[in-house]
Amino acid sequence: MNEDFKFKSPSVRRGYEYWRSKCKDGALASRSDLDPIEIPAILPHIILLDVEKNPRDFRYRLIGTLVCKHLLQDWTGTHMSEIEHQKPPSTIWLNCERVVDTRRPLKANTPYIGPYKEFLEAEDIILPLEGPDGSINMLFVLADYIRKENHIFARSEL
Repeated sequence: MNEDFKFKSPSVRRGYEYWRSKCKDGALASRSDLDPIEIPAILPHIILLDVEKNPRDFRYRLIGTLVCKHLLQDWTGTHMSEIEHQKPPSTIWLNCERVVDTRRPLKANTPYIGPYKEFLEAEDIILPLEGPDGSINMLFVLADYIRKENHIFARSEL
């Protein structure tokens, strides 16, 4: 993987570099390569999605604490197809499909729709994880939230 992404978030960059360090000898990283003890600083930024094949769907297996704070609810255990703004043909669904189909990372800057008004966008990267059979069976997502520049906000907006 030789993608040269530009990151605003140091946490998303560190997560991407960690994933790249686990891709060895032309093989993609797998879930078993990821060790939470090695990456405590980025754990709040992580989402793990199971990739289901027939029919294709994506299930939230794990959502980091920072990400949960910015979502409108905790989607752990929920399929994207059950979430109105994430089911096909939503951008997030199509982005996940693209990563599975191409077996390549995808960086996105999604407009922020969470509960905190001082944020402008979510910077995220979707990274493929390879299963024992060589197929993409999970997605390793890192997300961070970018504040609006020069925004002065009241405590009531927090």
